[in-house]
Amino acid sequence: MDKITIFSYIDSACDVLDENASGFSHAAERLTEYLQNTFGTIDATIGITSRIKTRDSLKEKILRNHLYNDHPADRLVFEMHDIIGVRLECRFFKDEAFLYSKIRELFDVPLGDGMYCPQGKKTIRLKLDTPQPEKQKNGFNIYRIDGSITYAGENYNFELQIKSLVNSFWSEIEHKLIYKNIRYNQSDNLMKELLNSIHESLTGVDHQLNLIFDRFTDNAIENQRAQLESMLSLALNEMFTAIIRSQTGISVSISDYSEAVVAYLLSASSYMKGANEGLPLRKIVKNALISDTQNGESDEDDDEDINYSGVLISLMDWLRNVDYNTIAIGEKFELAQPDGINGEIARVFLRHINDDFYLNTFFHIFFSIERGNDDEDFNDYIAYYAGRVLAGKTQEQIYRTLAALGEIPAHKLPLESTITTLAALL
Repeated sequence: MDKITIFSYIDSACDVLDENASGFSHAAERLTEYLQNTFGTIDATIGITSRIKTRDSLKEKILRNHLYNDHPADRLVFEMHDIIGVRLECRFFKDEAFLYSKIRELFDVPLGDGMYCPQGKKTIRLKLDTPQPEKQKNGFNIYRIDGSITYAGENYNFELQIKSLVNSFWSEIEHKLIYKNIRYNQSDNLMKELLNSIHESLTGVDHQLNLIFDRFTDNAIENQRAQLESMLSLALNEMFTAIIRSQTGISVSISDYSEAVVAYLLSASSYMKGANEGLPLRKIVKNALISDTQNGESDEDDDEDINYSGVLISLMDWLRNVDYNTIAIGEKFELAQPDGINGEIARVFLRHINDDFYLNTFFHIFFSIERGNDDEDFNDYIAYYAGRVLAGKTQEQIYRTLAALGEIPAHKLPLESTITTLAALL
């Protein structure tokens, strides 16, 4: 039986995209390079990225927005306003407005139909006659500007977005939990309220991050890690609370578990090891592993080696790229047990990981953020845990600590308060 004509239309449009992939890629590269050279040196800018719609994304958009009624299949990808997407990323909400003003200053040559270009650069054009920021369907503002670039005689449309760290983080959450989630019910008011709550919290995070950055020139280095932990814990708690509620129908607070995840992130995670390549582990794990003293001498200057502002931006950028739809809250794990003393600690966790909700949820969150496979990440976590609770102890003290560990309720095993208590046990 023949399929309806929309499917042949979609296949034709996707084939045109594939056939012109090189042109789109080169146009996106030229555009990104120009924006990087122009705005990359501005202090507020933290990154410039671009993407071209994939076949699957194009198919979804054709059906969702009824684009098959607008243009012939052989011209659709050339007429779509966002076939190329470019993101100008900045630190804070206020930086979005600042960068938009810089764009208005640069693109000051009118070309008609609301289009403007820079002096002597007619190949790149932006439509600047519409009010910015514009209001989205979700009620939140966004700086989103249509444009076009000429490359090898062909015009390629693009959409330029200006997004702060928090807004970029939020849009990825919304995109993955709703826009790409076919199970989401648009009339689910509770989910909308939860998502609005996350956005309000992140708005507060933006303000607090702004305060942190404003004070980073001070000498109070010891306060910066605590502020960083607070911001990340708040963001994780809000985000994963909503995920748990959407998947299980249960509203719970996981703030203590978010705190425990952040303590690991800022100490022994794969991110920190990569970001601090060349630094001794002792410096990387400041305030999270063994006390930063050796032979009674303090290493207070170690903090000077850690750029907390860069850590914060990179971690938030990392977290917003997590595929939250793959986090299967409540599903069981099958994990291998390491050898030696670490294996003794792992055995306690493995005994409860599939029958305690909070311990199971903690590792679902942990594995979704770390970057290895589950067995690798579990081994790294157990090594981290052992370093926290057993370091510097005698064999007798290690025996007593392991015995105490086996008596701790499962839901309390990963908590910072538990780790601190076990570390102090002699």
